[in-house]
Amino acid sequence: MSKIYGVSRFVMDGGERFCLVVDRETGLPLYYPNLYLTTQLRNRSVAFATLEAEASHLIVLLRFLDRRQIDLDERLVKRQFFQGHELDALRDFAQRKPNKVSSSVLSGSMITLDELEESFETVSKGTQYSRLTAIANFLGWYAKHLLARADQDVFGQIDRMCGQVKARRPKNKNRAENRRDRSLSDEQLDVLFEVIRPGSELNPFSQSVQRRNRLMILMLFHLGIRGGELLNIRIRDFNFNNNQLKIERRADDEHDPRTNEPNVKTLARLLPLGDVLVKELFDYIQQDRGKVRIKSDRHNDFLLLTHKQGPTKGQPISKSAYFKVMAVVRSVSPDLYSMSGHMLRHTWNRNFSERMDQMDEPPNEARQEQIRSYLMGWKEGSETAAIYNRRFVERKSHGAALKMQSEMGIRRPEVLSKDA
Repeated sequence: MSKIYGVSRFVMDGGERFCLVVDRETGLPLYYPNLYLTTQLRNRSVAFATLEAEASHLIVLLRFLDRRQIDLDERLVKRQFFQGHELDALRDFAQRKPNKVSSSVLSGSMITLDELEESFETVSKGTQYSRLTAIANFLGWYAKHLLARADQDVFGQIDRMCGQVKARRPKNKNRAENRRDRSLSDEQLDVLFEVIRPGSELNPFSQSVQRRNRLMILMLFHLGIRGGELLNIRIRDFNFNNNQLKIERRADDEHDPRTNEPNVKTLARLLPLGDVLVKELFDYIQQDRGKVRIKSDRHNDFLLLTHKQGPTKGQPISKSAYFKVMAVVRSVSPDLYSMSGHMLRHTWNRNFSERMDQMDEPPNEARQEQIRSYLMGWKEGSETAAIYNRRFVERKSHGAALKMQSEMGIRRPEVLSKDA
């Protein structure tokens, strides 16, 4: 019977977040996967989210080995490295989402585990790419750890095996996603703003959190910040005398009670706040936030708090609660079926390009990239800023081409009729 593996998350003394790969049945950590996470990742000070993702990728490998009844230690010690057909099977396995069929359904079903395995949905190409990269890196480290006294020929075989794993990653992982415009249309924004309007018939939230949830979405829309940045904002980060907000990096904050701490991936920066957003902030802070804050906790000045009754009331809202808010908003209207918080960051960038284009004397392209990079928190010279500029140029080009085709059809309709 296959083992059940999981990721155990915890906070160390001093606030550092860490995780372990564990056997769910015994609760015991697995030695070598966790040694790898510690020595090869934690000691390089990677972000907790990266560490957590790598741990989940290693579980994919462990599940694959169990399903194929492969004793990895024995295979490596005997220098019987993976063959091509096994690597193909590993690639196929890495494409699948975890099975969510309940044990009660399984107990009353005649479907075999192999048949269930074939019914799995696939993960995105980006996830497939990350999984196979992590698996290849672990296999290389583990094999060389076990065979530390082997000669260079064996090390060459190990490198070739890992290279073959990486060669099976999907091609052009990010190219299509980088080119696709994932901003919300004006029509979608109209629907979204009506859904989150306090008192709206479409608003799916209870009255006690309508103002908070509206503020979350408005800050994402007006500032273009990431979800992790939003959840990290504290009252002390605001300067209401100058209407400014400072985005701060606070990895492993010992005063943050969330084990799965939201991280600020971008650079610290100072952002201006418009009057509309300042009013929304004051309304929430003065009318709603004070009702749920646990006053005995002097460190708790997080902006967005949990309102729901229970042990977490008054604490900063979690990442899962943030994603739940977005999921509830999506469920209200078919127009918002694919909406996410990050799409509002894309929408901000589209609006920024349009504002630059509407200026009588807009900054040159290099200057626009510099401004965009600062406001988004990217390092100066980031390729990401250039991508958004190219998207806007592409959209404008398509619009001009379609207008030209339309005008050509009006002037010479016989051309179109002949083609038809």
